[in-house]
Amino acid sequence: MKPRTITPRSAGAELFTDPRTRALLSHTGSTTCLLERLLDERVNVHTMEVSRAAVDRTCPEAAAPLGLPAAAPVLVRRTTLAVARHQVSRNLVLAPLGRLPWAERLLRSCDTPLGPHLPQPHERHPLGLGLDSWGPGRAAVSRWYLVIDPGSALPALFIRETFNPDLFDPATTRP
Repeated sequence: MKPRTITPRSAGAELFTDPRTRALLSHTGSTTCLLERLLDERVNVHTMEVSRAAVDRTCPEAAAPLGLPAAAPVLVRRTTLAVARHQVSRNLVLAPLGRLPWAERLLRSCDTPLGPHLPQPHERHPLGLGLDSWGPGRAAVSRWYLVIDPGSALPALFIRETFNPDLFDPATTRP
């Protein structure tokens, strides 16, 4: 399977027609907390994978923002967030192996949402947003960003979140 390519941020959240989608894409805090507010339900984490891989075999576009060579090892965490009746998002999180022990511990804590457990204060550095695939023929909104370690100012995590189009409309003002 060919890895997905993320293109540079070329549009802002304001191009999406749905107010909830715009709020989600422009939010700079905990995605989990915002989703619980928007959906008025508790969000549960389901871990599908925690593994080691070379960054270029998992998400090649994450190498440069993380400051890594293409073959550098990363810890990979793939999860879904869900509420009672719906899968809400599909998430990919990468942490450079050997860089920050707290990031690796957090990714290995399988059923824990990341946002509420990140060191405080931390910075989230937006890298882009746009459309991704939710399934065959189904577009979904997606965003990707870095979490910056507050102590070292190094990139700690690369996060890509893709949201269920039944809950967050991917329609834009552009054709």
